[in-house]
Amino acid sequence: MDKITPLIENSAFSNRRRENRLPSHIPSLLIQHDKAIYTTVVNLSSTGIGFLSAVKVPSDEEVMITFERLEADVMVPVKLKVHVRSCHEVDDEYYIGGSLVSNSLNYTKFFKLIEPHIEP
Repeated sequence: MDKITPLIENSAFSNRRRENRLPSHIPSLLIQHDKAIYTTVVNLSSTGIGFLSAVKVPSDEEVMITFERLEADVMVPVKLKVHVRSCHEVDDEYYIGGSLVSNSLNYTKFFKLIEPHIEP
């Protein structure tokens, strides 16, 4: 089993998602209660995100996830407000899945660039 992206076989969990997520490996920061924690975004869609974190985040909490994307040879920050839907321990860290409460224009641009590469 891949240690980066946890395999979740619960069909009820999978069916709750609005759309399929694109696998990824994007270094990111979780901002929670004015603390920054290094995380990795492991999947994303236009409405949701999954990431790995060293700290547990309770369901129904709202957090910020930030990462950078390249645009015209400049790194542009992407900020996402995420409503945590689930948090499961995987190996020595936590897989956290959530829906996007709000996203930035930079995320919309980023997702439109990668969206054509998503397989149905």
